[in-house]
Amino acid sequence: MESERESIEPARDDAEELRRRRRRLKDRVRSAPWRLDLREELAAVYRAEGNASQAGRWSYLAEHVDPAELRAFARSCRDDPVEMMWALRWTGSEERAETELARERLLALRAQARARTGRSIPWEKPDATGMTWQLALGCFAVVLVLVLVVIGAVTAVRCLASQW
Repeated sequence: MESERESIEPARDDAEELRRRRRRLKDRVRSAPWRLDLREELAAVYRAEGNASQAGRWSYLAEHVDPAELRAFARSCRDDPVEMMWALRWTGSEERAETELARERLLALRAQARARTGRSIPWEKPDATGMTWQLALGCFAVVLVLVLVVIGAVTAVRCLASQW
C-alpha cells in the first residue's frame, strides 16, 4: 500500500508543476507574443502533457516543428487559417518575428486567410466574417420586429384605456 501511494504522488506533483509552468508561460507569451523562445517552452509543456494540438499551436513558428503536431493544431482549428491566426495570438507586423522562418509562416498564414475571405485580416482581431449582408439583413429584421412589437403594445394599451 505504501509503495503504491509513493508512485502516485510524484506523478501528481509533476502534473501540478506542469500546470503552474503552463499558466506562467501563457501569461508571458500574452505579454510578449513575438518571443519565440517562450512559445517553444510553452509547446514543450503541452508536449509533456500529451496535448499535440497545443504543442503544434505554440511551436508553429519554431525552426523545428513536429509535422504531426502541426496537423493536430490545424485540425483543432478546422483547417481554417483565420482560426489559426486567432489561435496563434500574434500581434503587430510579421516583421517583428525573430526569425525569417517565423516571418514566412506568419505571412503565408495571413495570405491563406486573405485568399479564403477575400480581404486582409489583421493579427490583432482576426475575424473571417466581417459585416456580411446576411448579418446586416438579420439585424434589420430584428429591429423591425421590435418596432412592430412596440407599436402593437402601444395600440393595445390605448385600446384598453379608451374602454375604461
